[in-house]
Amino acid sequence: MASAELVVEGTLAKIIINRPEALNAINAEVLRLIQKASNDLADMPEVQVVILKSVGEKAFVAGADLKEMQGLSQSDAAEFSALGARAFGSLAKLSQIVVGQIQGFALGGGLELALSADFLWASEKAQFGLPEVSLGLIPGFGGTQRLAARIGASRALEWVTSAQRYTADQAFQVGLINKILPADQLEAQVELLAKKIISNGPNAVRAAKKLVTLTSRHDEGIGYLAESSQFGLRFQTPESNEGIAAFIEKRKAEFKK
Repeated sequence: MASAELVVEGTLAKIIINRPEALNAINAEVLRLIQKASNDLADMPEVQVVILKSVGEKAFVAGADLKEMQGLSQSDAAEFSALGARAFGSLAKLSQIVVGQIQGFALGGGLELALSADFLWASEKAQFGLPEVSLGLIPGFGGTQRLAARIGASRALEWVTSAQRYTADQAFQVGLINKILPADQLEAQVELLAKKIISNGPNAVRAAKKLVTLTSRHDEGIGYLAESSQFGLRFQTPESNEGIAAFIEKRKAEFKK
């Protein structure tokens, strides 16, 4: 199985991230495969629901692959961010309902990927957060924009600038996730939900998604372009070099004030 794969089962499809040995960390290959899966799904009107999930019990996606990102130039980093923004944007714009199945860590790029789903059902063990500023970086795959749309600008700013992790209960309280389930029931319950949605009028469901998401997409392009630009500017600075190195070396970053 590739590091990310599209599996189609009639009216139901699944996008599966499969890098459990790296806690499903996102690299350029994963982004390209998500983009391809989204493009393919856009041409599959028979598919009504997409489940976004990953392999392994510990992590949905623990973040971007910092080992691959270390040493990127500012222009390369901006392009990596733009690739992620395009891939996640294509996923978010699908006409099908996209349900995120979050069984563990959804951190950094993992939370940004989850935010591309229409709504999230999570295990009681799930954890959420955007730790990028602790590395001298910022979210670069649309996280600043989609998190603010999901939980409000003020609360999103707190999440981004504190770099804290939040439990499933805390994420539910702010409206980030729709439902919390026992870990051993999550997959089965998400599939039951998908079947319930599929049993409804497919054209009505698509029209409902289009209308409900209409407001949140107003002028979205400006913010995403600005985010990718700022993400690139963070690279090859003393701050980001120290932050990324500290993470890889498993030590606390020492930023110069």
